[in-house]
Amino acid sequence: MAKDDYDVIVFKILTYLYRKLKNNYEDETYLYPLTNDFPIYEEYFLSIFEDLEEKKYIKNLKITKAWGGDVVSYDLSKVKITGEGISYLRDNSRMKKLINLIKEARTIMSLWN
Repeated sequence: MAKDDYDVIVFKILTYLYRKLKNNYEDETYLYPLTNDFPIYEEYFLSIFEDLEEKKYIKNLKITKAWGGDVVSYDLSKVKITGEGISYLRDNSRMKKLINLIKEARTIMSLWN
């Protein structure tokens, strides 16, 4: 599975947010597009966040758009994983397959115990 695959990106985002919630862990440099962790363009990156909020896996997403729909600014500092997001990580079969492929997965597995 490619590093820019939708499921991989979702898994990394939700794993990070769960770690942030459970351990009060924060890395202010992590949730950014065009990085090693998220090698995708900003538009795709933000569309995934919007999708996660629409599915109620996250909350507190702040995206400001101009009249034409272009993103003017965004703030991910207050984004939190929801109970639905945690359940999705634990119960989704595709997420379970990713655990074996992504090194960050060890973090979330240790949190479940």
